[in-house]
Amino acid sequence: MDESVNKAAEERIDKYCLIAGRFPQLTSEAVLDYLRAVNYFTAPSSFKVHGAWVGGNFDHSVKVMEHLLEFTKTEGLKWDREESLYIIGLFHDLCKSDQRGFKEKSSGGLKIVSLKPSDDRHSEKSIDLIEANIIKLTKQERECILYHMGEYGGGEDYKLQMAEAMAQDPNIAFVQKADTIAARAGI
Repeated sequence: MDESVNKAAEERIDKYCLIAGRFPQLTSEAVLDYLRAVNYFTAPSSFKVHGAWVGGNFDHSVKVMEHLLEFTKTEGLKWDREESLYIIGLFHDLCKSDQRGFKEKSSGGLKIVSLKPSDDRHSEKSIDLIEANIIKLTKQERECILYHMGEYGGGEDYKLQMAEAMAQDPNIAFVQKADTIAARAGI
């Protein structure tokens, strides 16, 4: 693959280790090997809109995490554990890592391509991948990831369940806000 992809991966791995370094469960060799294997550090976030570049999904996830840090300070958000906002921000879109990648164009440069068929279980797939490969989630973390897409995340049953969960935990709305702000900024 293009040398720029390898360079982007190494830069983002270093940044990830700086961000999550104080949480050993998030930076173990097994976790880092898994994240490398699924292209977490290089996958784009979307095909044309936000994060449509090498490492775009990681950049988007970091921005969501940064907004959650800000909201935690300004709004006094309470989390189940110190690393919750890092887990939610950094991994809410983990499912995109093995679905999108790059192919070299014959004319030079890179083109974003689908690596696998799209999965309608976007949030559920991220939850499954996190729990199978990174860390067991708390109920709060699971619900924040499950409902991070807000009204776009599913049908009527989903929306009713989301409203019930949001009534119990206002952090869900802040996760949605952080994700929307980052995406609308093009990240």
